Amino acid sequence: MKNIALFGSTGYIGRSVLDVIARQPDEFRAYALVAGSQHQKFKQQIEWFKPEYAALPIEVPEFRKQFPEVRFFHNEEGYEQIASLPAVDLVVMAIPGLAGLRATMHALECGKMVALATKEIIVSGGPLIKKHLKQILPLDSEHNAIFQILRSENSCIEQIILTASGGPFIDSPEDLSNVSLEQVLKHPVWKMGRKITVDSATLMNKGLELIEACRLFGLEKNQVSVVMHPEAIVHGFVLFTDGFLKGVLSLPDMRYSIAYCLNYPQRQSVGLPLLHPVEMKLTFRPLDERRFPCVALARNALESGDSYPVALNAADDEAVKFFLDGKINFGRIPALVEQALNLHSPVPIRTIDDVFEVDRSTRIIVRDMVGITG
Repeated sequence: MKNIALFGSTGYIGRSVLDVIARQPDEFRAYALVAGSQHQKFKQQIEWFKPEYAALPIEVPEFRKQFPEVRFFHNEEGYEQIASLPAVDLVVMAIPGLAGLRATMHALECGKMVALATKEIIVSGGPLIKKHLKQILPLDSEHNAIFQILRSENSCIEQIILTASGGPFIDSPEDLSNVSLEQVLKHPVWKMGRKITVDSATLMNKGLELIEACRLFGLEKNQVSVVMHPEAIVHGFVLFTDGFLKGVLSLPDMRYSIAYCLNYPQRQSVGLPLLHPVEMKLTFRPLDERRFPCVALARNALESGDSYPVALNAADDEAVKFFLDGKINFGRIPALVEQALNLHSPVPIRTIDDVFEVDRSTRIIVRDMVGITG
């Protein structure tokens, strides 16, 4: 029985993790659950999975009264306590953004294995996490696919190829500047949170994944490329120097990679549908960087090094918030990111505080460009 500490239990990834745990009740236990603001959903999860520990950003007294058998924590210090619980066998980090960075680092420093779904943690905290890479199981479908291939052979790599569904605009006119929020959030394949759905529409998610792939697998930026694959069945390729190309395929459902990480190093059936070749129709096309400039912005940030990836992530996050709030149009997101990177003064990333300081200062720059104060 593996004890799982799940960070971000009420989000899309977290709910999928709990679905897999429920499918294997003799293998896994939701030992600790951490959530954000969705209190009603969190209450239901506690009732159903009966964790030993739980945490929220702030203390909720009524939870302690309702669940006296559960030990509750709150704030970042509480997150770190849960991440280092001796009985925890695997930490699943699915809190979006940098809110889980300190807990992730604490878990790694305590020797825990971490199934990591939050690409921003690798993008911004990469220099800090570098020495702990053997403790990380990539949970994102793309990096999980590459991990599976490189697990059996990791030499003679010519190139890693990440696939991108293209989001809702793969076949749309080139000018996307004034598309509506409703159009952006209507992803044709994946069901995700609002922020990552916007990133999928701009392809910034693929830019962040490019940085993540280089850092997870020790590759140069020219060894990672992106192809458009609207069916989202092939999650990643590895091209070897002898000309062989290996890919990992599954239906577009995060529970496949989640089940792989939870059961690692074994494989177990969790009752998900099986994929057969006769059912597949696969198409691929080159990435159009004029329509989707965010991949190039990410590649340039990685090449520039130091704190540029932190600034890239912060600028994108802030720009997406402005778009979701109706303060800017869709086309301005990559423009704001590019401007913020041009104004960025790089610093080495040596501590977690360095990450958060660059994150903070970059957000101020973006707010100033949009004309938002405070």
